[in-house]
Formats: sequence, structure tokens, C-alpha cells
Amino acid sequence: MNRLRIDPGAFDAWSALPVYFQEQSPFYLEGEVSTPTAFIELVGHGIVAEADVLLVETTERPDDRYWLVPSVAVGVYSLVDLLSVDFHHPLLRTGSYDATTDYVTLKRLWDDGYRVPSKRWTRDSYEAHLARERQFEYHTPPTTLCEHCASDLSVRYGQQLAERLMECHLEADEQIWVCPTCHQAIHFK
Repeated sequence: MNRLRIDPGAFDAWSALPVYFQEQSPFYLEGEVSTPTAFIELVGHGIVAEADVLLVETTERPDDRYWLVPSVAVGVYSLVDLLSVDFHHPLLRTGSYDATTDYVTLKRLWDDGYRVPSKRWTRDSYEAHLARERQFEYHTPPTTLCEHCASDLSVRYGQQLAERLMECHLEADEQIWVCPTCHQAIHFK
């Protein structure tokens, strides 16, 4: 097994996971996995996180303010440290994987689907593309006219705000200035 499953009716994962990720605090989840890292699945929702498994032990449930139901006598618990959390990940959909999906496939789906707007990107290529575009983030655009939809943002927002809203998009090393909506749409193509 490569997933630790959380019942959202028994453990408030929607609140706990962001807190534990931000604090970089290990915490216990019920269950065990056979891999050194595990995916955390919310029952009825999908996979929301990846974590290192630090320890597995049979014990009474450790205290945690996010448990919503009283403790059971003794069980198997894994001490995990979150590597990443994403409540908007494509694996947070039913039908993206099933009970027989192996760890390697889930790892690839998690890595490739992470904040990637379309199938033409991998995580690495998309992050590299965004890094190249961020080099132009503080440049004053030569225009407030979107080169994609031809909307002039200065008409709606005024010159100063329009200049701040314009975004640089790089396509085949050619730089174009577009409005934020068109920029996002271009990345989704």
C-alpha cells in the first residue's frame, strides 16, 4: 500500500494539513505503507499530499487536536512529515487513479500534475518557463494593449494600474505583453 487514507469525518485534514505543512511538524496518521514516502488520500475526495514516513508503531492513538472522534483502543499509526500539500491538484478528483495504481505511477502523476495547466508542460518545463517570464516581472511594459485579445487595460484601469497588470509571455524566445487572463489562457493551451 502506498497511501494513508484519512476519513474527513474523523480527522479535520482540511485544517490540519496546511498547519502541519507550514509548521513543518510531523504528526501521526492511522495506517501504514510499504514505501518510504506516502500519499495522503482523503476518503471520497482524492490525494492531497505527499509525506515522508518517519516511523510506524502500534500504539494508542497519539493526541492531536484535529481528531474529530474519540480514540480507539490500539492501532497502527505512521508518523509523517509533509513534503507537499495541494488542495487543487488533479489527483483530488475521483477517477484519476484506483486502488490498484502503483506507487511509481502515483508519484509520476503527482509530480507531473503539480501546478501544470496543460499536458504540453511537465512540472520542470513549466517552472522553467515561469522563471524565465519572471525575469520581466518588474519591467515597464511598452504598451497597455494586450497583444492577444487587443484590450487596452488603461481604458478600464488607468495607465499606472494597467502597466502593473500587463504580463510578459515568452513564446519561442519572443516576448509579448498580454493581459493576465490571456496569459493564463495561453498557458492552458
